[in-house]
Amino acid sequence: MKKGIVILIVLVAVVILLSPGLIGRIAEESVDENLQRAVQENEDIVVTSEVFDRGWFSSEGRHRIEIRDPDVQDAIRELIGGDPSDGFPSLIVDTRLDHGLIPVASMGREKGSLAPGLGSAVSTMHIEFSDGETFPIPGTIYSDIGLDGVVRANYLVEPGSHATDGASAKWGSADIEFSSDPSDQTAVVDGTVDSLHISTSEASMTVGEMTFAGTQTPSKFGMMVGDFALDIASVTVDETASETVNLGPISISGTSEIVGDRIDGDMNMSLSGLVVPGYGESGFDFAARFAGFDGEALSQIVEALESADDSATPDQLRVLIEDDLEQLAAAGFELHFDRFDFALPQGPVTAKMRFTLPESDAAQFDWTNVLLDLDAEADLTVAEEFVDFAMTMNPQAGAIVGMGFLRKSGDVYEMRAEYAKGLLTVNGAPMPIPLGP
Repeated sequence: MKKGIVILIVLVAVVILLSPGLIGRIAEESVDENLQRAVQENEDIVVTSEVFDRGWFSSEGRHRIEIRDPDVQDAIRELIGGDPSDGFPSLIVDTRLDHGLIPVASMGREKGSLAPGLGSAVSTMHIEFSDGETFPIPGTIYSDIGLDGVVRANYLVEPGSHATDGASAKWGSADIEFSSDPSDQTAVVDGTVDSLHISTSEASMTVGEMTFAGTQTPSKFGMMVGDFALDIASVTVDETASETVNLGPISISGTSEIVGDRIDGDMNMSLSGLVVPGYGESGFDFAARFAGFDGEALSQIVEALESADDSATPDQLRVLIEDDLEQLAAAGFELHFDRFDFALPQGPVTAKMRFTLPESDAAQFDWTNVLLDLDAEADLTVAEEFVDFAMTMNPQAGAIVGMGFLRKSGDVYEMRAEYAKGLLTVNGAPMPIPLGP
């Protein structure tokens, strides 16, 4: 019995005293792997490990995160009014990593834990400008690396404010949780940001509570699939040179999944309370879904458009994606717009659309045959008040009614359109479409 106790004590000592040093190296490699994975998902971002001082019970590291793409830098400068001569700042992340199967060193700090794992870390961030000046980013990231390599992080921010020459910012609390599984590279995020207010001498913007969540996994086609959701309570933009604009709540969500060699998905978006002085309150509700998109072709199209130069013309973009677009069309697909509704001061406008394209022989591809194979339909309902308003603003709008595209039904105007085998039918009237030779 006594021997058993001695063996147990020795094992505990090994776990507490010897495992931290051995696991420290594993934890360091896990941190670097997750950072490199993030870099692979965005080529415009470069992550550099500047320092990693490994101790027996704890280690300290510093990573520099830089945006190298000049187009992205220019876009951010334009957004914040930056001067190119000032250079572009970097994000610096300082991390203390307490390691060991039982990270006893973490007990001396906030959110320390004796839960088994490869490490328990706390990170802070600051912005470093090209002249060496730094600005601390509010909040702290608490993270744990499990024995399975899964990284779980929690970013916590206390309410605060900051003022500088000509600008100020005020923020509420934030609580964001994130996890990354190295086995399948699945990333999960879930968070709430209470509020944010930014003001300058020329304008101010206030964003109400934001909540977001998502699960994303890399697919065999290179693009991420999964689900996401974003909700924003309100947004107010006040510019001294123009009127104040209010909108919200805003809701965006979507899903996507791989089915064989195809991609299915859906997207929903709604915006209400868009108040423009002198015009009234508006909003819209959108819901779309697709099925059977060729995964390889779609991923190639997305990659080509993302890598294209910002100054590329529509014809140049068409050349970039022409072959993949043909492959996408030849594979066939279904596209549904189940809701495309606008709530306007002059009355509602609602629409539904469907497009179905059957699979065809890619070797014999021809756009004329695609148009002949396409099957589609659309329904449009417009409030009478909106049509009257449109004709008042532009008398030529009345021609749409006169030609029969909109048909009066009670206090609304309607349009029912169907397309099949090159023939378009609008409200029962056939309208052949010239497809050319």
